Amino acid sequence: MKLDNQPAALETARLALLDHLAGRALSARTVYRLELVLEEILMNLLSHAHPAGGVHVIEFTAQVQPAAVVLTFSDDGIPFDPLQQPLAERPRSLDTAVPGGLGLLLTRKAVSDARYERVDGRNWLTLQVALDP
Repeated sequence: MKLDNQPAALETARLALLDHLAGRALSARTVYRLELVLEEILMNLLSHAHPAGGVHVIEFTAQVQPAAVVLTFSDDGIPFDPLQQPLAERPRSLDTAVPGGLGLLLTRKAVSDARYERVDGRNWLTLQVALDP
């Protein structure tokens, strides 16, 4: 699906993903991880991919395979490889916790495989979320 880089794209993509997954007998845990990954990646794209603003298109696909669901994101934003970014430290207590900054950590924990490429001015991020046995 193609999404404009607008906040409404998040809910549009989430509902499309849930519709695509309906009737596939996936566990609630797997669906939760898929929604988490989708939200984290799209929020990062919406917030950081186009610092100069403007209307841009994010492409998103979801393929259900026998052992995993493969999510692919493509955008024309600034080059950004989330797999090479240092992970934020988890707060030691609620007193030291601050909102934000843990999305990449959550995403990496939720996926079983990840690949990033920059091809022809576009970021390509492919993430696999393993199906629960």
